[in-house]
Amino acid sequence: MSRKQITYIVEDEGRDKGKEFIITEMSAWDAEELSEEIYRAMGHGEFNSLPADVVSMGVAGLATVGVSVLAAAPASVSRPISDRILSTVEIVITNEGKDITRSIKPIDFEEISTIRTLKDKVFELNFGFLSLAAK
Repeated sequence: MSRKQITYIVEDEGRDKGKEFIITEMSAWDAEELSEEIYRAMGHGEFNSLPADVVSMGVAGLATVGVSVLAAAPASVSRPISDRILSTVEIVITNEGKDITRSIKPIDFEEISTIRTLKDKVFELNFGFLSLAAK
């Protein structure tokens, strides 16, 4: 069975409006490794506000906190995780009437909000179903 994909087109006003991105689901193995890395990052950061019930949900708990955990961790810890999250995102560029899909690059972004939204979408695609199951 192939990995799920979602398309995200930026609709917010701004310089990224109209840009199209494709997000591909991680393998179960990669998603589990990512969740472990994020929980380790919590130990390095000042992210002490997780309720006990969120922690007890394990991987499902990640779906409820998203990338907020990464903001509290030192850059040396959070940057590789952030890069790993965004590695599942591609941009669709139209060139001479043809759509070309490629991995994203820093130059593809003009708005911080686009990057944040893409990270949230990656979490939703990979872990969102877990937050529903945990309720």
